[in-house]
Amino acid sequence: MVAPLMFTSCASILNGKYQKVTVKTASSDSKVYVNDELQGTGKTVVAKMRRDASVKQIKVEREGYKTDYKVHFQDRKSPLYIMSWVPFGVLFYPPFMDHGPKAYNYPKEISVGKKMPEIHTRAENEKYVYLKNTAFDVKKEDIKYTVIKHKNFKKKKDKYKDQGNAKEDLKFDNSIFSDAVSEILKNNNYIDTTNTIFRSNTNSLYLSAKVSKVKFENVYAFEAKSYMRYLITKLDIEWEIFDLYNQSKYKHTYKAESGEFALRNNNREEAFKNSLEDAISSSFFEFMDSKTVKELIEQSKEKEIKLDNLQISKPQPVTSLSEAMEATVTIKVKEGHGSGCFITNNGYIVTNFHVVSASDDITVVTKDGKEYPATIVRKNEFSDLALIKIDIQNEFAFTLPSEKNYEIGEDIFAIGTPKSIELGQSLSKGIISGFRTYENRQIIQTDASVNGGNSGGALVNKEGSFIGVVNAKVFGVGVEGLGFSIPAETIFTDLGIKY
Repeated sequence: MVAPLMFTSCASILNGKYQKVTVKTASSDSKVYVNDELQGTGKTVVAKMRRDASVKQIKVEREGYKTDYKVHFQDRKSPLYIMSWVPFGVLFYPPFMDHGPKAYNYPKEISVGKKMPEIHTRAENEKYVYLKNTAFDVKKEDIKYTVIKHKNFKKKKDKYKDQGNAKEDLKFDNSIFSDAVSEILKNNNYIDTTNTIFRSNTNSLYLSAKVSKVKFENVYAFEAKSYMRYLITKLDIEWEIFDLYNQSKYKHTYKAESGEFALRNNNREEAFKNSLEDAISSSFFEFMDSKTVKELIEQSKEKEIKLDNLQISKPQPVTSLSEAMEATVTIKVKEGHGSGCFITNNGYIVTNFHVVSASDDITVVTKDGKEYPATIVRKNEFSDLALIKIDIQNEFAFTLPSEKNYEIGEDIFAIGTPKSIELGQSLSKGIISGFRTYENRQIIQTDASVNGGNSGGALVNKEGSFIGVVNAKVFGVGVEGLGFSIPAETIFTDLGIKY
C-alpha cells in the first residue's frame, strides 16, 4: 500500500467525480440551474457538480424577478491532498504533487439570487411601451478589455490589467440588441399583441436605448491545471422614453453591470452576447422602475382641449382633383416630411400634430416648389391635429365640411407626399372601406395607398371635396394596403376653428 500512495495522486484517486454544492437563494420558488440543467427549487438546493476543472454556470430564475447569473469553480485543494505529504513529505522533499482535476474542490456553499430586482409587469391601467430604436455603435476608445485575478476581484482590489482599447469600433449586431429589448417588452406585457393597428397618445409610449461605453472584465484563477475564467460586462447606456408624437419625455444614463458568465473555449461569442444582454436588461428594469417612468406609463384619459374660437375666412370650394392638388402642400421638418392642406386663402394649413410636434423649424413647400417658413398656431394632441400658418395668398383651399359628406364604397383620393419630397402632391385612388371607432373617435378606413409622408395630406372625393386628413402614423402602424383618416368635420371642434 505504501508504494501506490507514494507514487500516485492520492486526492485524485480517492476524491469522487462529483461534489455536492449547496446553493442558497432568496425564495422557496427559486429555480436553480447548473449549466442549464435544473437542479431543484427552493431556498436551499443541493446541486451536483462534476470535478472536471471547468467553470460551472449557475442560473437562478424566479417568477416576477430578473434572472441572476453566477459562476462556481474548483478553487481549493481537497483535504485528501495531505496524503501526498504524510508521511513521505517529511522524508522526500518536495513530495509528489497532486494536480489532477479531482484533487480540487468547489466551495461547499454559494449564494445566488439574493438580490434579484423585481420586474414591473404592465398593469391594465398603464400605457403600452413599444421599441422606437436602439443604437450600439461604440467607438474603439470607449471599449475596454481588462483581466483580473479572482481573489483580487473578490477583495475589490483595483488590480486590473488593462489590455487596451479595441482595435476597431464595436459593431455589435444591433438586431440582437433590438430583439433583446423587444423580447423584454413582450414578456412583460408592454406590447399590445391583440391591437396591432390603432395607437393613441393616451395609451402608447416609445422607448429608445443607446450604449456609449463598454468594459469587458475577464476574471480568472489558475487552478487544477486550468484557467478558470468568467466574464462581467459593464456599460453606459442611455434610455429615453417618447410619446406617440416623438416628443422626448424623460431620459437617463445608467452604469449597468451584468452577472457572471462562464468563459470556455467553445462559448466565448455566446458568453459575450449573453453578458451584454444581461447588462442591458438590468438597466432597462431599473429605468422602468424609476418614479418618472412610472408616472409616465399611467394611462391618461383624453383631456378636453379648451381653445378660444379662431375665426378664419371661408374659401371658395375646391371643385376638381387638379384644384385639390394645388390646395395640398408638403411640410418639411428636421426629422423628415409630411403633408398639409390649405383651409383658407391666406395661409392657414391643417396637418397632423405628429408631423410638426418634434420640430421648431417647419417649412412648407407649395405645389409650385416655393418654400415658406411656418409657425404652429394651435394643436390638439389627442386628435393628432395641428393648425400652422405661412405668409401667403394662396389661390386654392379646402372648405371644411360641417357634417359627414362621405359613404362606404365611395371612390376617394389621397393627396400627399409619399416617400420623398420629390413626389409632392401625389394622387392615389381607393374607396372608403369602413368606419372604425377608437377611443370614442371615428376613423375613416380606406384602401388607398398611404405611408408616413402622406400624414397630414388630404382625403377627397372625385369632385375634390375635402373628406378627411390622412393619418398614417397613429392609425395603421405597420399595416400595408390600408389607410386611415381623421374626418374633416371634426376639425372645427378639435382646433376651435370658426368661419
